[in-house]
Amino acid sequence: MANKPLYYGTSKSSPMYYGSSKPIYGGGGGGGPMYYGGSGGPSYGAYGSYGNYGSYGNYGSYGSYGGNQQDGSSMVGTITVGRILRVISQRWLSVFVFLLIGLIISWAIYMISPRIYEATGEFTMDIRHAVGRPSSVMDEVLPDLGNNYAEIFNTRLTTWRSPEMMQEIVSLYNKGQEAAAAVGEASSVPVDEIYAALAESEMELQRNSRIITISVRSKDPRLSADLANAYVEAVRLHAEEENRKRVEDKVRDTHANVEQKNRERDQLSQAISDFRINNGVDVLRSHRDTLKQSITKTTADILELEGQVTQLEEWKKLLTAVKDNPEKFGSLASGAPRAQEIATEYSAYQKASAEHAALLVNFQAEHPEVKAKAQELEGARQRFLDATTRALETGTATLETARKALDVLRQKRDDMNNDLASDEQKIVLAESGLNKLESELKITEEIYKNLYNTEVELRKEAQSNDERINVGRKALPPKKYVLPDPLIIFGIGVFLSLSLGVLFVLIMDNLEDTVVNLADIEGRLALKVLAVFPHVSRKRRENVAKFILEDRYSQFSETVAGLRNLLDSPRYEAMSHCLLVISTQPGEGKTITSTSLAISYAQAGRRVLHVDFDLRRPRLARIWGVELTLETSFSHALQKSGSTVPDFSRLANKSQVPGLDVICSLPPEGVTPANIFGSNVVSEFFAWARSHYDRVIIDAPPYGVVGDVVSLSMLVDGTLIMCCPDRTHFKPIQYCSRSLAEAGANILGVVVNDVDVSNSTAFATSGHRGYGYGYSYGPSKSRKGDGEKLVAPEDRDETVPDGAPGAEVDGDDFTDDD
Repeated sequence: MANKPLYYGTSKSSPMYYGSSKPIYGGGGGGGPMYYGGSGGPSYGAYGSYGNYGSYGNYGSYGSYGGNQQDGSSMVGTITVGRILRVISQRWLSVFVFLLIGLIISWAIYMISPRIYEATGEFTMDIRHAVGRPSSVMDEVLPDLGNNYAEIFNTRLTTWRSPEMMQEIVSLYNKGQEAAAAVGEASSVPVDEIYAALAESEMELQRNSRIITISVRSKDPRLSADLANAYVEAVRLHAEEENRKRVEDKVRDTHANVEQKNRERDQLSQAISDFRINNGVDVLRSHRDTLKQSITKTTADILELEGQVTQLEEWKKLLTAVKDNPEKFGSLASGAPRAQEIATEYSAYQKASAEHAALLVNFQAEHPEVKAKAQELEGARQRFLDATTRALETGTATLETARKALDVLRQKRDDMNNDLASDEQKIVLAESGLNKLESELKITEEIYKNLYNTEVELRKEAQSNDERINVGRKALPPKKYVLPDPLIIFGIGVFLSLSLGVLFVLIMDNLEDTVVNLADIEGRLALKVLAVFPHVSRKRRENVAKFILEDRYSQFSETVAGLRNLLDSPRYEAMSHCLLVISTQPGEGKTITSTSLAISYAQAGRRVLHVDFDLRRPRLARIWGVELTLETSFSHALQKSGSTVPDFSRLANKSQVPGLDVICSLPPEGVTPANIFGSNVVSEFFAWARSHYDRVIIDAPPYGVVGDVVSLSMLVDGTLIMCCPDRTHFKPIQYCSRSLAEAGANILGVVVNDVDVSNSTAFATSGHRGYGYGYSYGPSKSRKGDGEKLVAPEDRDETVPDGAPGAEVDGDDFTDDD
């Protein structure tokens, strides 16, 4: 025993994780230090103490398991409709017990509760300025209580519920009792009870109406009716008194305002008259109008003179040019100076010029007639120039006179404009003050008129009641009690009992910490479900592992083939060359899943290597029927390799499946697996396996106290985690996936094992679609498959094997771990 790892608890040739030949969880008895058992074992301990995991209530290295919850989750766990329905269907008896208890308690409460009677009185409220009513003077009288009856009611409610109102109600009730005492019908009720009933009374505005109801509850039906009627009467009297005081106050205030505005109006009228006299507003306005007329006339004269000056300037330019060159003369307007004289001389000059030109045609310039005509032409020209000079002198003198007159008019206009601006400024200043006074007078007169009319109308309506409270239906002593209400009591009892029952079963379900459906895996663990293996009924492990060889078209075989095709898909192909199959505890189907997957790959024409890397508890040799020696044992070959790389091809054993080779190990006597996994020979082996095989399937030890799985996960392409219904716990698989991910492992997903296909409930949450066959799973106490009737494990001599979910294995051959 000294040469064996501490995981072996007995000296028997068959290595086991448990402390006895029969698997027990938590047994303390002394077969030896097993993974789950004997008192001598320091590793996994009992089911209540998983070695490094800690106890069932404490999973050691990754924290407390007592709550069986996810990190940061509540005691109830993940709440979904599917989970609630599943838990209720499984634990309906507990829910029924809670319901029964709730009904009993509800009945007890109903029986011991005092009988309460309710009486209701009614009155109507009519507010004159409410929405939808014509406005009147009383709209100004009544206070602003709101825009509709609901707002008015809520505003009034504060007053109607005040202590003063309660005292008035009690006073009216006492008066009514005094009147009843006269006829012998009075009743004696403590004052405290009266006030208690009024404090619990309710006042409500009926929808879409003006009816207000007052409900009073009491143990005495007569008291509730009397208090309701007294309440209505108190509200009516309070409204009448408030209306009277409010109208009187309003009339008095309005008359004072009318007198005040009348005095202000007289004062403003006198102020306006005095202002007109003192500031000469009317004189300034008359002088301003005269100036405007004078400026208009002067401006017209200026425009006329400017036209004359312009014309004279044009004539002056023309006459100056003609004087220098008579031939440029054309004609002058009739109004030009000496226009007639210039025209006559110019005509004579043109005539003499024409005659001179005619003589030059027939005679030479020295001819006497030509010379005589030339002298005549020169005389005509000189006379024309003299007339032009005289006209120019006359026009120049006229132009100067016009310019002087124009300057005088312009100066006059400027002076008048200055005077007008001065008057305008004075008028603006005067009118601003006057307009202000006139505006104030107008406003005052308008206010005075409105106030006067208001006073007149208020005096006419002083006797009217504009907030009317009319008593409607009076309250009568009720004959039936309103409390306790059986529907409310039993309804609340049923609701609370069912809620507590569901909460209880959810907590109990969560405390069990077992995986139940796909939502638990994909939701709580955030791991993808790659396949769901159905239950296969077999008694021996090797039969279950090789079941795929017997029937390639069975449900189990098709599921394995579906997983193989998924791993060959483009998404997973690069991550499935070298696969590691692990579990978190024995009995989850790791070995049989790896065997079935290896067979399926070989059947698909791949070269496959199936390796038993569970060096502490090898079992593939038994499954494949391989006879081993120390030289062909994988673990011993790795142990003895040292610095020399062994010939791995000698370790590969042919199986009965074409294309499938198996590497197995003997029980680890004299072998130290920890040293092997820490050596380079393991990496050399994986390099060799990758180069010689299309697929390498690794059967790994359960993830536990040792670091074998972590070391292997970093050498493979992908890792598959096994999960068994109602056996796999959340904490181990959660810690396993987290640790492997932190170490850099590539976790492809989860393979769910041991699914009962006979169960009609779908193995998924509502509407869920997973990979593989969608079946429900749960504890398989009685299953049918392949024509065999199965019984619960506790009723059989055989133990439940690993692997094929729920498959039975001969207890003498294998232990219930894988």
